[in-house]
Amino acid sequence: MKNSKFDIDLAKGQEMEETFEEFMKGSLVEVKSERHIWENTGNHFVEFECRGKPSGIAVTEADYWVLMLVREIEGKDIPVMTYIVPIDVMKNLARELYHAGKQVNGGDDNASVGVLVKIKDIALSCLNNV
Repeated sequence: MKNSKFDIDLAKGQEMEETFEEFMKGSLVEVKSERHIWENTGNHFVEFECRGKPSGIAVTEADYWVLMLVREIEGKDIPVMTYIVPIDVMKNLARELYHAGKQVNGGDDNASVGVLVKIKDIALSCLNNV
């Protein structure tokens, strides 16, 4: 006797896997990771400029901004959460902070200019733009 609930859940899961594969097929993604500090600050640094030239989100041609939150576990960097955000949603979040004068220096040698976007806002922005 088949477990119909299991069969239905399995079929839906497989359908979503196919949907995700189709969703990502042909899409350009910009993958960024936050290591360690995000756990204390709850922020993601979004770069606009490096060494006086546009960079990061200002020049990306990606369709999606992929944020991987990484935690060190037993000496290894392990992704513990990933957000896949349409690039226009991420640009709007970052642009709002940028125009509000919330720029900060960061990156290697503090040579980059960007904004600190709250990870919570990134997660909620996806819900607000459905």
